[in-house]
Amino acid sequence: MGGAESRVMDLYRHMDKDRVQFDFLIHDQTPPGGSSRPKGYYEDEVTSMGGRIYILPRFRGSNYLEYRNAVRTFFAAHHEWAVVEGHMTSTASIYLPEAKKAGIRVTAAHARSAGTDSGLHGMAIRLLRSSLPGKCDYMMSCSSLASEAVFGKKAAESGAVMIVPNAVDTKNFSFDEEKRSVIRKEFGIPESAFVIGHVGRFDAMKNQGYLAEVGRILREIAPDRQIRFLFVGTNAKEAGDWMAKVQENFDAAGLSGAPVFAGRCDRERTVAMYQAFDAFAFPSLYEGLPGTVIEAQAAGLPCYIADTVTEEVCVTSLARRLSLEDPAAWAEEIAQNLTNTESAYNDFGVRRERSSRALADLAQAGYDAAVSAKRMQQWYLEKAGR
Repeated sequence: MGGAESRVMDLYRHMDKDRVQFDFLIHDQTPPGGSSRPKGYYEDEVTSMGGRIYILPRFRGSNYLEYRNAVRTFFAAHHEWAVVEGHMTSTASIYLPEAKKAGIRVTAAHARSAGTDSGLHGMAIRLLRSSLPGKCDYMMSCSSLASEAVFGKKAAESGAVMIVPNAVDTKNFSFDEEKRSVIRKEFGIPESAFVIGHVGRFDAMKNQGYLAEVGRILREIAPDRQIRFLFVGTNAKEAGDWMAKVQENFDAAGLSGAPVFAGRCDRERTVAMYQAFDAFAFPSLYEGLPGTVIEAQAAGLPCYIADTVTEEVCVTSLARRLSLEDPAAWAEEIAQNLTNTESAYNDFGVRRERSSRALADLAQAGYDAAVSAKRMQQWYLEKAGR
């Protein structure tokens, strides 16, 4: 249930299926429903809406020829689509040209990340992306930062990249006091506690361990307040050692009881989690345009995000960007919500009003999935000549 997958599904749900249908080509080793492969998170929902799922082998670099041949064979047999839109830009320079050669009318590359890993892996991705502007008919991106990172500065500044906001079903996230109470009771979090939430998979890029130092300083500023960090994302088994490292960071900061790990949650449960938060923290090292920050704003939450994340995500006055070099600034900003009567973190009337204003601002800015889906549906139909 990654960010890109969630945003595509938000659009897919709002498409008129009699006019536009989505099929999915994903990377794995076995066919859908195969005995050795667990179903993808959205697989049942996709098939229930009429979508088909196809499989390519994972690209590992060393299997370049095998991967290219698999793509070529696939599109030779399946070239019935009007548009092929590639959300995995690391290998789009391989599969989009093959789709075009096979007779696909329109190809588009969709940038969803503004960075890459360090080392050889990151170098390989940057190399593969470098030729992408010349290997697709259209370039799309979730933000200007992602445009430049994936397609290059020249393409980004020329206006050749179509910005498609990472729209979400914003109304689902409007504040709900009952859901807040249910989640807090489940995890034994007192109503009086101030809960800082985070939604995202556990890995180095998401940088969750950074919040331990923020928490340490926050405790010094407000020693009489109960603080919890509620993490929603990949569970411990799937996360490997990274979740344990985050816990170690909190232990070292003297906050062993502060982090609460909710694990991987389905869509409905994730929505409920936002209601249990009092603030939202997002210290990622790089992103495209994180939909979770849009969701948090819709829930009426003050959002504290790293300045490495694109400024475009600050759609409402609830979001502010902070330097990762200054954890004290994060703690001081968050502490204001503990003492500022205007923020009134435990005043549900104030929270509802913040959420309501944010929903209106997000819809006006194009971050509502229903509005964005209409725009994209028209684009697909125009490119298909319908």
